[in-house]
Amino acid sequence: MWHLIPETKFKDIWNHDFTIPIPALDIVIFTIYRWEVCVVLLKRDDWQCNTVYALPWWIVTSWFSLEENFDSILERKTWITWVYKEQIYTFWDPKRDNRWHTLSIVYLALIWVDRFLNQVDFTKVEIVKYSDIDNIKLWFDHLDIIKYTKQRLRWKMEYTNIAKDILKEEFRISQLQEVYEIVLWKKFDKRNFQKKIFKLNMIKETWNIDKTTNRPAKLYSFVDKNVKIYEVL
Repeated sequence: MWHLIPETKFKDIWNHDFTIPIPALDIVIFTIYRWEVCVVLLKRDDWQCNTVYALPWWIVTSWFSLEENFDSILERKTWITWVYKEQIYTFWDPKRDNRWHTLSIVYLALIWVDRFLNQVDFTKVEIVKYSDIDNIKLWFDHLDIIKYTKQRLRWKMEYTNIAKDILKEEFRISQLQEVYEIVLWKKFDKRNFQKKIFKLNMIKETWNIDKTTNRPAKLYSFVDKNVKIYEVL
């Protein structure tokens, strides 16, 4: 993948003759791994040799679209080539970066864990449980960014079919319920959950059967391939 801003030119960005903020793009990648919401982070050492984590990010390059910038950062920083992505917010605090006034264009990204594991370069990134992020040292305001993005994911799970981007293409209804319970951190009655989901016509039978366990079950897929509004909860 191309480098929109070469590493060798990176030091030239922090020029104090600038009179405008520097735009950066930060990617919050969520997946569900071992029954927990996890976030994909870069790992580095600070000047005191302490481990510091950061979101995949880079300075936005002019003359390229934000989507092109996103794709370049994603592949270069993680080796992942495709995720669901959605721009959700801009963090603007002048003091968020101690080098210069940078604004952060934040993207929410989602990926099914098997696709993630098949693509990611673990020499570049580390997968961290969301429940552990308060116990690690994060770069600048990346902790605030992660928490804000997680809350946005919770809200979107309640009124859209965005769960489709964390699941494999065909799934048991119990696996769908599990995703909702993990992300929203609450339990649902099995019968009521299924009744609600089927009433929404959000998923459909594939006529395939999952025989990977001792209890074979029907497999389903989402009706809409794109994110669509549903009153899920």
